[in-house]
Amino acid sequence: MRSGRQEGQRVEALARGLTVLRSLVDAGRPLSATAIAREMGLHQSSVSRLLATLADTGFVRKTAAGFTPDFGVLSLASSIEQFPLIDRPRAAMQRIGEQAGGLNVSLGMLWRRQMIYFLRRLASGEMIDFWWSNYPIQVSAPGMRLLLDQPEEHALATLRTSRTRHGWYGNHDVLPATEDAVLAAARERTEHDVLVLRDWHKPGEMGAAIPIRADEPYPVALALSGPGEIADDATVRIWLHDFRREVEETLQKPPRHAHDA
Repeated sequence: MRSGRQEGQRVEALARGLTVLRSLVDAGRPLSATAIAREMGLHQSSVSRLLATLADTGFVRKTAAGFTPDFGVLSLASSIEQFPLIDRPRAAMQRIGEQAGGLNVSLGMLWRRQMIYFLRRLASGEMIDFWWSNYPIQVSAPGMRLLLDQPEEHALATLRTSRTRHGWYGNHDVLPATEDAVLAAARERTEHDVLVLRDWHKPGEMGAAIPIRADEPYPVALALSGPGEIADDATVRIWLHDFRREVEETLQKPPRHAHDA
């Protein structure tokens, strides 16, 4: 029988291996074992062993420029159909995008201090499934709207994490300079459950978001973004309340395969 210590070591190694893989995916470029070790605060030999295991299982490969994700990572994407937030609201998101002509429509979740998007209907009409965002939280309307419903210390910790990962990116003529000030300003810009941010990301751009009820363990929001001149704040709020009802209705329906059966 394995000892509790051995089991703990195996679990820790698994967690570190997944963290290494996540680092490579987030980086978007090849990384050396030295760079990964420095980022994670681990000895290079430990990271090299983890990379060797990930390479043996097809999730990482070594190139002349460093280590990069291998095609095994794509096999994990086949599970996205198991998530209702991708399947059920698709038709509704398409209709919403047509009604909010010129704006992007996004359905996203605040997960482990970052936003992930299950569906994004672009103003061009293109639908994007499951977009993993490295977008800074402080200029993300859905991210900021969902943070307002979190305990303040948790929200501030999320903003500090975003600052460490991405810097304090945004339009500094409008965007407040500190985490506390960003939260306070977002609260002032929230009315009738809708947060509207104008010029925070770039001058002339608007982002707005409203939380939605979804049977998920993490909070979810519906968002609009794009040129600010397309609609004023009052119109954006009306749209998002109408669009929220439509998306929530689709999420209450049974999965298509269960319905067909």
